[in-house]
Amino acid sequence: MTTNILNRNVAVKIPNSFKDVEIKKFVQQIEALILFKYHPNILTIIGWTLYGDIPVLITELAETNLLNYVQTISNHQNFKKFSLQVLWQISNALAYVASHKMIHRDVACRNILCMEGGVVKLADFDLCCFCDKNGIFKDTMNNKLPIKWLSIEALTNGIFSEKSDVWAFGILCYEIFSFGSIPYDSMSPIEMMQFLELDKRLEKPDGTPDYIYDLMIKCWDKESKYRPNFIQINKKITSKLENETFKYGYLTLKKIFVKP
Repeated sequence: MTTNILNRNVAVKIPNSFKDVEIKKFVQQIEALILFKYHPNILTIIGWTLYGDIPVLITELAETNLLNYVQTISNHQNFKKFSLQVLWQISNALAYVASHKMIHRDVACRNILCMEGGVVKLADFDLCCFCDKNGIFKDTMNNKLPIKWLSIEALTNGIFSEKSDVWAFGILCYEIFSFGSIPYDSMSPIEMMQFLELDKRLEKPDGTPDYIYDLMIKCWDKESKYRPNFIQINKKITSKLENETFKYGYLTLKKIFVKP
């Protein structure tokens, strides 16, 4: 739902249902957004209120989400550079989330909002949670979870961490480069589990650069300790973006004239 406040269009959100569990998840989302304060790649909270006993969240308004967007741009001339810019912003946001000892747990194109000027923002923090001193969160598996975006350890043992978000980031990369295809589309959850336990992974979408698919495979390592963290992912993408920029002849003067 949208409305206008002080000549500004905003999004107004309420819980999906009024059951206690849904209201609790919704309040967790509000608390997470308040904790994050402002970050250029995380949805900005404008305010919240109560309508009776029902929490109401007010945020900035997005044009669309990334899933809807990538499903319409198969002929985008500068798709590679666009995708790198998007992945840089998302990894930047997730590194910030991890720095707060939190895990998003629902990293997917549908939860990335597209704003004006090519900016994308991480949203939907309903499943977001704090990790313990060891960097993990153990789920009782009573929540409804995005099965096809879950890491092996989350699927089998309910263990979540920054590295399970990294796994989901790899699935998000697949979504982008397959122009919004559903991962493991023809498989049931059981078939997907068997597929992963045999060390099989999603195939490279047509046209995906080798270095992107290599990153995806690293994100899907069976052992979470061998997956990169979001700071490392962001640095890798930064390097590739700089190479792409140099190819087109654009480079900051600072990089050209810096003294040794």
